[in-house]
Amino acid sequence: MVNTVTGPVNPSELGITYIHEHLYVKPNELPRYYPYTLDSIEKSTKEVESFVKAGGATIVEMTPLNFGRNTEVLKQIAERTGANVICITGFHKDEHLPKWFDELSDEEVSAVISDEIENGIGYSHVRPGAIKIGSSFNTITDRERRAIDICANVAREHTMPMITHCDKGTMAIEQLRLISAAGMDLSRVCLSHVDIPLDVEYIEQICSTGAYVSFDHVGRDLEGHDNIRIDMLERLVADGFGERICLAGDMGKKDYFSSYGGRPGLSYILTTFKTDCIVRIGERAFSRMVTANPASLFSR
Repeated sequence: MVNTVTGPVNPSELGITYIHEHLYVKPNELPRYYPYTLDSIEKSTKEVESFVKAGGATIVEMTPLNFGRNTEVLKQIAERTGANVICITGFHKDEHLPKWFDELSDEEVSAVISDEIENGIGYSHVRPGAIKIGSSFNTITDRERRAIDICANVAREHTMPMITHCDKGTMAIEQLRLISAAGMDLSRVCLSHVDIPLDVEYIEQICSTGAYVSFDHVGRDLEGHDNIRIDMLERLVADGFGERICLAGDMGKKDYFSSYGGRPGLSYILTTFKTDCIVRIGERAFSRMVTANPASLFSR
């Protein structure tokens, strides 16, 4: 079963899934992170409603510890819209690691993550469905290496999937080496943002390890109709890597939510983008990326 904010569901019931999104985020460092602050329940609810209306069923909400995560609000959004919302535990990159991370031993940090998995988060004891780790642009710091090792061990012990942050798409292979060294099965790992470098060979190298990729910067080239990314998907499918790709928009910013006056909105991937994409890769390949592949990642 997969933990959602409203209770466990069978992986086969996840339906159309966005693997990496943000619905409610309130970072501490304002005004620097004001553009990334999504703090209106009403607007986020409206956005998820548009996703559901377009056929969507599940959103993996990737806001981790110490970055303004609010599982109580996520539960409200899920209850209002009927969508499955999967929240996560774990950490972002070095810049966003909590101060207590350096004050606690590996065992104590592990206990914090394990407690969220076993006993839940917040007043409602919402249980996370995945664990997050992150690394910085073109480097993995010592603190990040420590966080990756701790979280990979917790993920392995609790048989949970791991979804990572690769800053601007970098350091994916290096992340996988560290995760593998911790004894985790790479088929339970999904690397995010790796479409940003626009390098198909890089993505194929990641997929060849057995890991999944989160192709999640769809919607950043609306004037170009996302043609470059559709070109990439067409080649990845032709080369036999369609079964390792999950889709999302990573639209954790006011500029991307229609409800805040931005674009393209959460429905874009299932409407305009899908229409353009299936002409090139077909309905079956597209459906696999948003349905079968996420379900497989969450299957134990």
